[in-house]
Amino acid sequence: MTLTFEITFHGPFRVATGRAGDGADSVIDRSAPLPASTLKGVMLSAARDLLQLPEPVVAPVFGTAWQPAPWSWSDATFTPADASITAFEPVRVRSRARIQISEATHTAVDRALAIGEEVLADRASFTVRRSGPIPADQVERHTAVLAAAARAVTALGGDRRRGLGWVSITPLSPPWTETSADHLVDLLHPRAREDRS
Repeated sequence: MTLTFEITFHGPFRVATGRAGDGADSVIDRSAPLPASTLKGVMLSAARDLLQLPEPVVAPVFGTAWQPAPWSWSDATFTPADASITAFEPVRVRSRARIQISEATHTAVDRALAIGEEVLADRASFTVRRSGPIPADQVERHTAVLAAAARAVTALGGDRRRGLGWVSITPLSPPWTETSADHLVDLLHPRAREDRS
């Protein structure tokens, strides 16, 4: 079973390698500008922090230190917004400079200039593939958690508070439906199902 998601970028993003190079303090891995680990991490954070799903619901889907996740994420694959474009540069990387300003003097702080790379892109897709055992009666729950977590992600990468990394993630296959929403409500509020009966 493979789930497919589409990312729409609303501005540049930065997922840095943690290393300096090429005249920048932080650089982008051009072979994987948006790696699987980042995608899994933002979805896990959305499930826990934004959706506030209980840990017994989140842990079986995303795994724990003691139990691996039964799902595998792919790196993002970038595509143009206009499918008719044939000569397409998957991502465009540019540099952005940041300085720290002293509150006392209102001037730049000595040695406080940082240059980091950021990525400009239109769209990307990624997959989440079943890679481990899941009880048959839990598959629907897992897919609902993954789809809801993806939809809840609004930003990724570094410098989100500075306006970088704004995104929308849409489940494509299977698509988000009213049934998906009902299943999520059941996970958040188990008694809601009884009330609807």
